[in-house]
This record gives sequence, structure tokens and C-alpha cells, in this order.
Amino acid sequence: MTSRATTIVTLLLAGALAVAAQAPVGKTRVDAFFRALASGDADSFEAMAKEHFEPAMLARRTPADRKQMVERVKADFGQMTLETIDRRADGPVKLRVRGTTGLQGTIELTLGPPPDERISRVGIQIGGDPPDDNASAPPPVAATMTPAELTEALDRYLEPLVASGAFSGVVLVARAGVPVYEKAFGLADREQKTANTPSTRFSLGSINKVFTQTAVAQLVSQGKLKPSDTLGALLPDYPQAGSKAATIDQLLSHQGGIADFFGPVFDQSPKTQFRSNADYYRLVGSLPALFAPGARRQYCNGCYIVLGAIIEKVSGMPYEDYIARHVYAPAGMATAGPTGGGAAIGYTTQSPGGPVPLQSNVSQHGVSGSAAGGGYATARDLLNFDEALRAGRLADATGTARLLQVDQVTPGRSVGGLGVAGGAPGINAVLESSKDWTVIALANLDPPAARQLGVAIHSQLSR
Repeated sequence: MTSRATTIVTLLLAGALAVAAQAPVGKTRVDAFFRALASGDADSFEAMAKEHFEPAMLARRTPADRKQMVERVKADFGQMTLETIDRRADGPVKLRVRGTTGLQGTIELTLGPPPDERISRVGIQIGGDPPDDNASAPPPVAATMTPAELTEALDRYLEPLVASGAFSGVVLVARAGVPVYEKAFGLADREQKTANTPSTRFSLGSINKVFTQTAVAQLVSQGKLKPSDTLGALLPDYPQAGSKAATIDQLLSHQGGIADFFGPVFDQSPKTQFRSNADYYRLVGSLPALFAPGARRQYCNGCYIVLGAIIEKVSGMPYEDYIARHVYAPAGMATAGPTGGGAAIGYTTQSPGGPVPLQSNVSQHGVSGSAAGGGYATARDLLNFDEALRAGRLADATGTARLLQVDQVTPGRSVGGLGVAGGAPGINAVLESSKDWTVIALANLDPPAARQLGVAIHSQLSR
């Protein structure tokens, strides 16, 4: 079974993997980066950085910082070789590497817009499995197991992951909506030695997009929105004229061409100024469009920020209030919300300027999440959302069928399923559900800490 979560977040996205097909300029920069890093020579890497990094990226770290990073990578990997290179249509270039020390890792390079395509972000994940989820040993679980057998098998599966530091968070498995496994592992706050518990709230990353999709489905059913409505008709003052032709459907399906808020401007901005979707909207609206609406499909956080602003306009209330009243409340998501007070602190080795020792991610995200992601919830909150959606409490039959990816809903606990995930530095979450099984994994570590194991568990139970 191929998981829908590997498409990352949106239920409406049809993007697929595009392997190693880079534009000539981008390919040149990726090749130059790998050669310089693999050389282990700090001077060569510095020369490469000056030629191929965006100026803002170059300014974030000193030459001494980059030298330290190169030396650390060389010590960890020894002689490095490139095993695979791929790029999702909606994401960074990923280089799978292996060292003579036996260590493996994935390097993620985000390229800026054409024609320059300079490197704007670098992330290095040490260890982990190759991009092909099916290459990992499957969890020793089966749908025929009793709850006691399932608990024993999952404990055995998760124990080494927790011990090695590969997982910290919560895993919940439910059958027909009833939890049969729910346990927490690791620390929510490493400085205070506070343990994660089943009631710990975690950042969901882009899982929040499904709540935005639900809100849009509600407003469509009420006649307040139509899929063909345009951004310009709904928000006539939107600053980027070329984006005004984008329809609701194009924004939902990542074809709107709206700029991402992630990037140099966001990296250099005080994160305390991002306290609502409206704050992210002001940033996104100030950035030029990536392409004309409908020209192509490219993963689009900016599209969902704009959808959040549209929800505000047609509902007459702030996005956060609408979601709290019309999604969280009817779903029974009692502890879900846009901010992370009391939530698990995320820990990451990624930063805009390159890899760092494991540290808090607080300085890398806004105070509040947005319509594109970054809100907080518990595993039980997500289970309640899945059950409420199946029961028809969140959208009409048409909207529910679209969210569950079925032709039509069925009476009672509807068939179909969700496959949504979210990831960012120090954040990883996944909700995989089908008619019989729901698997939720939340982690306060870098991807793929939660997504990979959540997808694997659900795949085995759904065989």
C-alpha cells in the first residue's frame, strides 16, 4: 500500500516525484555544493558558497561557521559519496549520501527562483532511512493482533528508535475510532527534563492545511464561496495583480503561484511579529508571484495563507476564531489552537545557514501558526477530527467526500481516509487513516521522525 502521506499534506495535491531533472543552472549549483562539501576542504566550500549561495544565505553564517560545519561533516562521514538525487515538484533537492564511516544522511538544498536558482537554504539530516519508505523493515504488526499483542509489538518496534534518539513524541493507534495503543516517549523540554505525555500538544506543521480545507468546504456549502471565485474578486486589494485570477480551486490544489512565506525575508524577520494568519498574509502579499495561476502545480504555503485571508473576509471573523468555532469545537478538539503555550519544544539540527547541533527551534517559527500550518494539537485532538469528519459533523456530503477522497460518503462512520503530514525543523506529524485504522504520530524532532513510522504502521495494519 502506498501512503497518501508521502504527498506531504494536502488531500487535493496530485504532485509526484520528479527525479534529478534540474534546470541547467540549478543542477550546476547542486553539483558544485556536493563537490565542495565532499572535498572536506573549508576553503573550497567557502569559494563555492560565495558563488552559489543567495546573498542573504551567505550573510547568515560567518566563514568560520561554515568551516566548522565542513569539518564536522568530514569527521562524521569520512569520504562522502552520492547515492541518489531527487527532487519533489513541491520541495527541495534531496541528496542521499553515505560516508566511509558507514554513516548515511540526506542533504536538502532549497533553490531560489529562476533564472539564478541560487541556494537559499541547506539542511543536513544525519542517519535516517532512504527516501523509499518501502526500503525500511516493516513494523511487526498486523490487523489480526489483539490489543495486547499490538501493544507488545509496537513497544518492541519503538524502543530502539527512542533509545537512539530517532523518535520523541506520541504514537496513537485506533481501530474504528477506538484507541488500542497510545503512548508517549522522550522529552517535551530537554532543559527542564519534562517528559512527553499522551496529552502533550505538538506543532502539526502543514497538517493544519486540512483544517483550512474543511473551512473552505463549509463556506462553499453555505453559498458564501464558489470553487471558481477568484482571489481578486474576494480580496480586490491584494498587492500582486498577476495573482488575482487564481481561483479557490487553484489555491487549494497548489496551482495559485503565490510566493511562500519561508525564505530570506521571513528568516531575517523577528518571529514575534507573526501572531496571526493576517501577519503572514501581509508578508506573502508583499512578495512577487512565482508563476501565473494555473501555469503549473507547486507546493504552496502562500496559497493557504491567502485562503485564510479569504476565510476571514467571507466569514467576518479572524481566521483563528473561525477555525476554533467551526472546526475545533464541533470536532471535539479541546486542546487544539494556533499557539504553543505548554506544548512540546521542537528540537532540530537544521537552520537557514546550515546544520547545527541539536537545539530548540523556537527562533525559527512564528508565535502563532497560520492557515498553511504550524498550529498545535494532541494526538487525541487529531483522532477526534478524523472521527468528526467521517461522521459528517464538519462538512456536507460533497465536502466530506472530497476531504476523504471518495466518490460519496456512506451512512455512519464513512469510508475513505486521510493521509496528511507536516514537517519543518523540529516538527513532524502524521495522520494516516482508513475505514478501519487510524494512526497518529507526533514528534518534536526533525522529519521524518514521526511520518516514517506512522506511515509504516498504518501500511502494515491496512494490508
